[in-house]
Amino acid sequence: MQIDKHTIKVIGTKYNHKTDKRLTDQVVCEHNSTEPLGMKKFCVMLEELADCYEAHHEVEITVNLKQYQYD
Repeated sequence: MQIDKHTIKVIGTKYNHKTDKRLTDQVVCEHNSTEPLGMKKFCVMLEELADCYEAHHEVEITVNLKQYQYD
């Protein structure tokens, strides 16, 4: 299976140096692509991002499968 486009967001805590406060529920990292990618490579990339940001707590996935439109 091939994934035609994807968006991955890592949501976490950011530190604001100006106010000296931690801001929760902030987008720490966002990865978007419209380049086709195989499922196996996508899974490896997803694991790497999760490991990098220690983001294994709550994982949410939305998948849209579209049928081929015959004319």
